[in-house]
Order: sequence, then C-alpha cells, then structure tokens
Amino acid sequence: MNQQMSRAILNSDWYNGSVKAAWSRYLRNEEILQSELRSEIAHSWETSKDLGVNPFQSQINEIINDQTLAIRLKHNKQLLSYASPRIQQLLDLFDDSKTVLSIADKDGTILKSVGEKNVLKRAEKRYIFAGGTWTEKSAGTNAVGMVLRTKQSSQVLFSEHFCENVHDWYCVAFPVLAPFTKELLGIVNLAGNASDVHRHSIGYALAEAKNMALSLERHFFEYALRHHLFLHTALEKMDHIVLSVDLSDQILTRNEGANRSERFQNETSIASFPELKALVANVRTNGQQIVNEQIQDGSTNKRYQVSIYPVRFQDHIYGVVIFLQQDQRVVNKKKPSPRKATTRYSFSNMVGVSPTFQALLKQAEKAASLQSTILISGETGTGKEVLAQAIHQASNRGGKPFVAINCGAVPPSLLESELSGYEAGAFTGSKAKGSAGKFEQANGGTIFLDEIGDMPLDLQVHLLRILEERVVTRIGGSVPIPVDVRVISATNKDLKEAVQKGTFREDLYYRLCVLQMELPPLRERSEDIPVLIQSFLPALCQEFGKQMISLTRETLTILERYHWPGNIRELKNVLQQAMFVMDGDVIHPHHLPDSFYSQTQSDEYEKQKLLRALEQQEGNVTKAAASLNMSRATIYRRLKKYRLERH
Repeated sequence: MNQQMSRAILNSDWYNGSVKAAWSRYLRNEEILQSELRSEIAHSWETSKDLGVNPFQSQINEIINDQTLAIRLKHNKQLLSYASPRIQQLLDLFDDSKTVLSIADKDGTILKSVGEKNVLKRAEKRYIFAGGTWTEKSAGTNAVGMVLRTKQSSQVLFSEHFCENVHDWYCVAFPVLAPFTKELLGIVNLAGNASDVHRHSIGYALAEAKNMALSLERHFFEYALRHHLFLHTALEKMDHIVLSVDLSDQILTRNEGANRSERFQNETSIASFPELKALVANVRTNGQQIVNEQIQDGSTNKRYQVSIYPVRFQDHIYGVVIFLQQDQRVVNKKKPSPRKATTRYSFSNMVGVSPTFQALLKQAEKAASLQSTILISGETGTGKEVLAQAIHQASNRGGKPFVAINCGAVPPSLLESELSGYEAGAFTGSKAKGSAGKFEQANGGTIFLDEIGDMPLDLQVHLLRILEERVVTRIGGSVPIPVDVRVISATNKDLKEAVQKGTFREDLYYRLCVLQMELPPLRERSEDIPVLIQSFLPALCQEFGKQMISLTRETLTILERYHWPGNIRELKNVLQQAMFVMDGDVIHPHHLPDSFYSQTQSDEYEKQKLLRALEQQEGNVTKAAASLNMSRATIYRRLKKYRLERH
C-alpha cells in the first residue's frame, strides 16, 4: 500500500475533506489545481461527465437480473473455481480488516462478494453485490470501471468517486488478464467504508487482493501453457499452415508451415487476405467452426482449403485458429485464370441463425451448383443482391464477371442500350467507339437484374428475346453476339399479381422464375438481429474510430421488438446513427431514433428522449429544456418522475 493511499484510508476525514472541496468546484466548472487531484481521477471525472452520469444519483445505472446473472456465473465458472479456495482461506482477514472483496467479470459486473457481515450489508445498500455493474457509465469514477478502461490496477478513495453516494467508501481493483492475448478475464476488487477502517489489517487485505489477482493470472497462464506445449509440438509436425489470430485480426502465433510460406511468413495480420478475414469475422460472430471451405487469395490468385475454429474460454471467444492448405492443382497452372470481376459478398457474409434463414442458405448453396435462372423476392433492404453475389461466388462462374443493373433506376429510354449495348454513332451522345451492354460485360458469368418488376412492358419483350435466343444485337448494329450468362433477377413486388394486372409479361415471368427464393423480412427473423449487429460492429467501430462497442440488454430488446420496415439496411443505418450521437462505448436506448418508441411505450420514449437531450447538452438542464421546448420546472418534474433527480 503506497504512502498516499495509506494516509488517505487511515485518515479518511482529512483526505475526504480535501478532495471533496475539489469535487464541488469541479461540479461548478471551476478550475482544479493539479496538486489537488490525481491525473487519473481527473480523467475519469471527465469520462463520467461525458457519459452523462448524474453525480447525485442514488444508485448505479445497471443491475442485471437474476437470469442474466446465472448466465454470467456459468460463463465465469472457471474464474470463480480458481478464486473460491483462496477466498475461503482469507475470510478471517476480511472480517478483521472490515472490507468487502468482490470478483467481477470482464464487463464489470460483480459475480461474488464476501466480507465482514456489517460492512457487507452497508456495501449492498451501495449496490456492491452480485449483479451490480460498476462501469464508469453505470457508476461514474470507481476502481472497477477504471480497470475496465485501462486494464491496469486502480484505486479510488472516498470523494474521488464521481458519485456522492459512495464518498464514504474506498475501492482498489486489480485486473486478471488472459495469457498471450492480454484480454481482460475478470477483476478483483477490495472495498471498505470510512467508518470501518481497521488500522492494522487493511494493508494485509490489500496485499492479499493483489496476490489473488496475480494468482488467478498464474492459474490461467499455467492452464494455457500445459495445453499450448503439447499442441505446439503437434502443430509443428503438420503440413498445413496454422495461424492463431486474436480479436483484432492480428496473428499471434504461427507454425513452421506458416514460416515457410512466402504468403504468410512476414504477415502480422490477416487484413491483406479479405476473403479469409470475412470468414474469420463470421466465425467470431456466430461461434460456429468452418471446415474445408475453398477460398481464393486475391493478391496471388492462389486457392486454399481453409478450416477455422473459435478459441473459447469461459464461453467467451478470444480468437481463432486457422488451418490453411494450398490447392496445388491451382498453383501448378502456368497461367491462372484472371478474374474479370469480383463480388464483394460470399456466403460467409450471409449472417443468421434462425431456422428460416438457415433453410434459405441451404437452398442458395444448392442453387449455386446449378445453372438455372433464379428469381429472388423480398422486401427492400433484405439483402437480395448480397444473396445473388454469394450464389455467383460459390458457383463455377465465380471467377467470371458479376454485373448488376437496377431496372427501376435506369431511364426507360436508356435501358435497352444498357442491356444490349450500342455501336458507334448509334444515337446522339453515344460514345465514339460504341459500348458493350451489360449482357456482353457479364459473358461467362452472371447478370443480376435488380428490381425486375419495374421494367417497362416494351423492354420486357426485348429482355425475353435475349433470354430465349441467348444473343444480343447492339443498337445500330446488325451482328448477333452470343452470350453465355446466368441470369439472377430480384424484385420486391408480387410478380404473379403484376401478371394478373397486365403490368408484367407472363412468358417472361416463367422464363425468370425457374428457381425461386424468398428472403424473409427482418421482423420474421428477430433472433438474427444480435448476430447481424455483431457482424456490423467491427467495420462501424473502424469507421467511427472506436475500439469496442456494446449494447445494453434493454437496447437489444428494443431492436428485437422493432418492426424494421427497412430491414437489414435500416438496422445498419440505425447502428451508424447511434454511434454518431453517442459519446461512450455503450449504445443505450436513448441513442436510438424516436421512431423506436410506440405510443404503448410513451413513458419509456419520454424518458429516453430526456436522457438524450441531457447527454447532448452535457448535463445542462437549462439547455436541455430549451432543446425540448419545455420549461426547466417541467424537466425537473420528469427527472423526479423517472427517478433521475439532479440535486
């Protein structure tokens, strides 16, 4: 225990008074001298303020329910099994020192607390109990929350806490870090009350709490080492390239096969191998292994057979192990076929665990092995082009062009020339050398006719002729040009109804609808929303310059219950908007658009709207009232109504 901490804990009245004065001036936006406050505490106060924490709140903002706590306890079974024997040995010490020792998980939620019974009762009144979540967002400046942000030991003494209701408590927290990856596995926290400081045993209690965290790390390291040594020996004897990759796509270890590979021997990340990176992201998102998938390296045109396995510990995924074997049949070709066009999406980008979606994927994989024309139907934003690209990529045309045209976006006067092309001088404004149409451009590959239901009737005749004869004649030309193209079309309309109304040709409908697939709307596959969100977050975090983003359970519930008229596209847009307006690293309900709250949720809507206004105005009630076009008195009434009082 350092000298400052010892003096602070043993002379709490002196220390508390000194820091309390600085805390009061901080809330009045007055200047604080560097000598009055530790820099790490000043930084945490700023963080708490930016996160919208109320310094006068009577309780922490996040307490998980019993069902969620049971899941967390199960996930952290190994952490608790390592800690429990040592805790039992130290119960007398916690009694003597009048302290409470808590084990928290990697999210800052307390899993278990032990200590002297009277102190434990007082701690429970401050929500220092199993289920209480002590992030800086939930509780302001506190030792557990600071460890979550820094992964370093932290201490917060009395009035250094941002929230006044714990100004008579001190807390010291120590991280438990995973071997090799240094991901946070858990936190050991020791807390005490100013009125219960025991002069002689407090130092021992703090030392034992620190030793417990180090002991837990040692247990995890020994566990990893025992398994790693045997595994390392086995992997070195394999002909495969073997890579272990962490959550940020960095290569942690490689076997001798990887060191001999020109492609991987100098790589520190898999970022330069987009198709592999996409598969890894999919495994991390849904937790399902991939076995014997065929992929192609765009930088070398070499093909690999890949298997990817998630690395789990305490039911959390910390990375993956990748097994790669080069396809020698492709490598030995003197001139690998150049790829005229690539698709952005493959089946690895088709994310979902719902039975409906999984059944659709099986159909799509089967369709990829065939050559038949496909009609994909589904509402706007369900991912029709993503599915079309995935089918193309998995087919034997995967190395050939994929050409898309939106039949509803191209003016009718230009659509014929877009499909068939034109010769030089065919019409005013045409290119001097003429231009190939979409069917010519897609020769050997796939043409995707999006929004086919919006194609004018006269042009439907033109398209039907191309499909029947498999030739195109450029506008202004007379020479038929044979085309070998697979046709995939898509629509958000009921084409059968359009046929009955006479707005879509029946013969063209049956020509396009050889194989039919329907993408379900997002509201019918709500169980896929969490995995879709996880698939979007890595790219969005990079876009907004954030390290890691999470959602509260309440936020996720709202998203799962929403009707999603814009489907997957709308979901991604909502996440982008939430990350734009938020300041911290947790998406709360008040970061969501107003449209998420129906009339039956009027109180919740009003509460979240109020929280959003306060957050945007950095807690300034007057400015928040002005932005909501209401009086300060009304704001204070609603703060009281929703138990968000600001004293």
